[in-house]
Amino acid sequence: MPPETAPAHGYVFKQLKRLGLSDTLVLQTSPLIKVQAYDLGKRLWTKGEDITHWMFIIQGLVSASVSTGNSDATPISIYGKGAWFGEQSIINRKASFADYVCLTPTEVLTLPATQFDQLFAVEPNFARFVAKLMAWRVQKTSETLSLMKMGNPCMRVTMGLAQFAEALAYRSDRPPTIGVGDGIEIPIPQNTLAALCGVSRTLFSEYVQQLASHGWLALSYGKLEILSISTWHAFARSQREHGANHLNANMDDLLLRFDQLARL
Repeated sequence: MPPETAPAHGYVFKQLKRLGLSDTLVLQTSPLIKVQAYDLGKRLWTKGEDITHWMFIIQGLVSASVSTGNSDATPISIYGKGAWFGEQSIINRKASFADYVCLTPTEVLTLPATQFDQLFAVEPNFARFVAKLMAWRVQKTSETLSLMKMGNPCMRVTMGLAQFAEALAYRSDRPPTIGVGDGIEIPIPQNTLAALCGVSRTLFSEYVQQLASHGWLALSYGKLEILSISTWHAFARSQREHGANHLNANMDDLLLRFDQLARL
């Protein structure tokens, strides 16, 4: 576990430098950074609650979800290792628009919202980092809402898995540009994945079985692994480019598209 305060070349120092802070501001800010660990299912913030800290994921996975009735929830954003989150509510001085829940045991760095505001006001490079982060996330949020509103169950599952792969493989703050190996495991039970994709457990199982039979997923008890990660990233990228006209493809269409992308 990284220390709660870090020396000049320590973990916290490097994370703050990546935000565009000067060495002086990093040294002033480092003592304010704290480490927190949360269990699976822990709610970090509830919709309507004030967000008092900006958070960075050291290990784990966090979902920002909104209730869709009963006990169902629709994921708006998924944050993986290396992602900062919570900036929208801090900048807008608004209560949380979603429930932030740990999908796995999660460890985070926390920066007080008051310090975030000060850095945003005095450090242009930090403000530029946050602006780019928010611009990418607006695109991601629009994508998810369109998918959940207009996409058929098959597309919800397939694109939902692609979004999970991005959140786990990258810092959830930019579109992926390179592959990270042959596969990546999603450490979340399938019933939870089904709920996050907005489909029943039965439909989710049907579609992942088809993807697995064609070599795009590996399934074992309690585990789901996405294979050929670069093809999944290419699929997500092509889906964003095509937009709403391709939200109702059937599984045969999607499998054909995966094969085509794998040959490029």
